[in-house]
Amino acid sequence: MDPTNFVCKSAACLFDKTTTPGILAFEIFIILGALLSIFLFSKVKAKAISRFLILALGVFIFEFFTNPLWMNYHLGKLAYVYQDVSWTLTLGWSAIVFFAMFLVEKYYDDYTEIRKFILTLTFVTIFGLLGETAVVNLGIRTYSPEVKDIISGLYLPGLNIPLAAFYYIPVFMALVISFYKFWSTFLDHKVMAPFNNMHWPRKLGISLVAILLFEIMVDPMLINTSLPSWSYIYRDISLLMTGGWIVIIWSSILVIDKIFPYINAALKFFSYVLLATIITLPIEAILVAAKIREYPPSTVENFSELYIPGLNIPVEAAFAIMFYLILIMSFMYYWTYYYNKLTKK
Repeated sequence: MDPTNFVCKSAACLFDKTTTPGILAFEIFIILGALLSIFLFSKVKAKAISRFLILALGVFIFEFFTNPLWMNYHLGKLAYVYQDVSWTLTLGWSAIVFFAMFLVEKYYDDYTEIRKFILTLTFVTIFGLLGETAVVNLGIRTYSPEVKDIISGLYLPGLNIPLAAFYYIPVFMALVISFYKFWSTFLDHKVMAPFNNMHWPRKLGISLVAILLFEIMVDPMLINTSLPSWSYIYRDISLLMTGGWIVIIWSSILVIDKIFPYINAALKFFSYVLLATIITLPIEAILVAAKIREYPPSTVENFSELYIPGLNIPVEAAFAIMFYLILIMSFMYYWTYYYNKLTKK
């Protein structure tokens, strides 16, 4: 198929974008809230706009990757940048995180980095639950059938949002905040500590935590079948898949560190991601062809008719893998970089 003539006709593109006065007022509130958060943050840190853009990029990457999990409707035609991924909701989540970080920097600046991280995550979870309540009750947010199956009718009384929000919001935000923390160090002109400055048990521990938490959250997007029964630890999440990701990520890191030991941290980071993506794509294609890895209906509906030549997997899978790696490796790099500070204080 010619990509230049592509028009999205999937269910993910064909939904009601017509907004309402209440939703329009909510979107204006989000924009004003974002501007206010940037203004307040500028009082405690320099380069507030640049920092906000880094944060918003992290939120967008996550929203793009997890797009099949939920649907966002009625935001107006101009509010969408890809299928039902909306820049207004990206702005809203970014404003929530930025305001939480302002509170921590303003009133808890003497805390250790780990305590500041946890406190920020706590504030964001509270504000995020309120935001999720708003988008659900305004009729903006609905959940995929696969997510509803996992929710199993468990909702927070009076809020009409899933009880699982207490899990997915902190995990979502832990990855996004780590992404921000890592990339904002470039604005502060800090020297990045390489991955090899930490003992392997701690490296593997950080990798395992990041990958496992994320896999549990995005479990409705993928189905892992025909693997040994002993490897499954939750639903269809398999230690073999988790271990495979760890091997791919760390193999990529070791190879790039060996070949390009002296390139700058940003270039080295993207080299890690690129090599890991190149390694993963044919493995993904083999697993899909063998029906070990399957995509449920909601994930398939988000696929276009564009496939990677020779691999027969949708281009969205390639982007999803790359974005997944960016978030996971930012988390790993952040905690590696700050490890000494976190243990000394």
